[in-house]
Amino acid sequence: MSTTGEREIDQALGRWVAARSGSELLGRAAAAASRGEGQGHVCCALEADAGFTHEQVQVLRAHAWVGDGGSFRPFVLTRDADLYTWCNWRNETRLASVLHARASARRLPLDGATLTTDLAALFAGADVEATRWQRVAVAAAPGARVFVLSGGPGTGKTSTVLRTLLMLLKHAQACGWREHPAIALAAPTGKAAQRLTESIAHGRAALIDKLDPSSAFVPIALRLAGAQAQTLHRVLGYEPWSDRFAFGPDSPLPADIVVVDEASMIDLAMMRRLFEAVRPQSTLILLGDPAQLYAIEVGCVLGDVVGSVAENALPEALAKRLSGIGDFAPTPDAAALAGQALTLTHTWRASAGLRDALAALRRGDDAWLERVQAGSGEGALDWRACADGAAVRERVRAWMDAHAEFFENLMRPAVVPADALRTLQRAQILCALRDGAFGTGNVNALIERQLAARFGFDADAAWHHGRPVIVARNDYARGLYNGDVGIALEDAEGLRVWFDGGADGAPRSFSPRALPANETAWAITIHRSQGSEYDEVAVLLPADPEHRILSRELVYTAVSRARKRVQLWASAEALRSAVARRVTRRSGLRERLMASNPSR
Repeated sequence: MSTTGEREIDQALGRWVAARSGSELLGRAAAAASRGEGQGHVCCALEADAGFTHEQVQVLRAHAWVGDGGSFRPFVLTRDADLYTWCNWRNETRLASVLHARASARRLPLDGATLTTDLAALFAGADVEATRWQRVAVAAAPGARVFVLSGGPGTGKTSTVLRTLLMLLKHAQACGWREHPAIALAAPTGKAAQRLTESIAHGRAALIDKLDPSSAFVPIALRLAGAQAQTLHRVLGYEPWSDRFAFGPDSPLPADIVVVDEASMIDLAMMRRLFEAVRPQSTLILLGDPAQLYAIEVGCVLGDVVGSVAENALPEALAKRLSGIGDFAPTPDAAALAGQALTLTHTWRASAGLRDALAALRRGDDAWLERVQAGSGEGALDWRACADGAAVRERVRAWMDAHAEFFENLMRPAVVPADALRTLQRAQILCALRDGAFGTGNVNALIERQLAARFGFDADAAWHHGRPVIVARNDYARGLYNGDVGIALEDAEGLRVWFDGGADGAPRSFSPRALPANETAWAITIHRSQGSEYDEVAVLLPADPEHRILSRELVYTAVSRARKRVQLWASAEALRSAVARRVTRRSGLRERLMASNPSR
């Protein structure tokens, strides 16, 4: 954890704690913990990261405001000198306990013959080796009370969870549910929820075409028609007027199966709320890619959960049940989540170049990076040197020239809203920063000025035909959520802003005055792009190789937004620095999930 970049709030908290606790030393520790939270850490390693001596840690341990977690104290100090706020301690230990309880409650209600028969029907005509771990996942989910499916883009997470849902629905009563279980689909953002809805709908239609018409899975698949995903806040019943959630441990969700996509975006506190809101007898399925950026708030929950068990480890009993579909060796001394946290490794969708690029980024492959910077042999991914403001302007100009048809289609009079929204998914500029020469604000302004000159509108006007916008604040009344992208279009009735996601699947329109806070979206931040996909992306990184935002996860997340092509706009030094730097967040969750007593 960096000791630089202390914020005013860190200093203020330190002064407040020192004044009221009577301890300057505790004030320093509180400021260090607050600084760590600002960087996403759940706790602060006082000796390793904050420069405290062993003797100072022992003094803190004896202070009345510091406890060992057994009862309330403002701070908790562990045996390893990790300092938690009470809130973070409770969130971490409670989540670990609930996860352990769910993992321990798993049963195996289906015999090997049933699994073999059903998997043959669900994967009819599919390549056996390519779908190996998809089949295992579908077979392993029945009887699990928590199931985590991870994998990179294009590895088939959504198609696998669709088949998993069909398997669970067919065997609902064996899983301890009613004949027709209730399903809740969720994602952290509105855009991610929309993509989950679309993926389930498209996948369902494609799967029905592949199934034998006489298969028992066909009528089950038909029951999933119209399944709608919602934001996680909406599923949990967030009440903005009270800052509370309607569903929780005392009033659980009325769903038997809960599926949550893009789980890497969920912070520690929200993940605890989710787990506590799901009934003990229900199944919670998490989907995500732990190599992506973590949540903006504290924690790296998905990474900790996946990292608490060896990749694709299987307990002996499950491995035996799977003998009909392949030879699977059981994992000795398997962790609690063995067989309940699986990783898909075969990539179906991305182009070969992007598939190799993502694999290289996960490894931090220096040889791959040298080839990229030499401009040789990477095909779908190109590096364009971009080290100052002049280079940014040139890159933007070249992008606009190369994508002239893209811009013309959006600026064309009388463009159909649905067509315009589809066009927006073809290309996107992603920036690491919001401000400065390398930020979204500057890039959007550059594009707006050039478009104004080409299409004859006032560049200083707040709204114009063809302006894409991204919502910056949830508006539950209108069903608009942080990260939703729309486009302003003018017709005979005036200018309206159109978004996907109406109840009938048709675009919805709003007056610009009715929108929550929003920003121009020719360029958006990499963080805001999570949950979205585009045919082609350009990725703009700050030129300073020491900039704290640079990381391998940042570049991986940006590249993984593309289906076909990527341009990397960065200085050579900044790109090397980003790929070499892993994001690590202080957390005890992984160790708790591996321990027999997760609450200590």
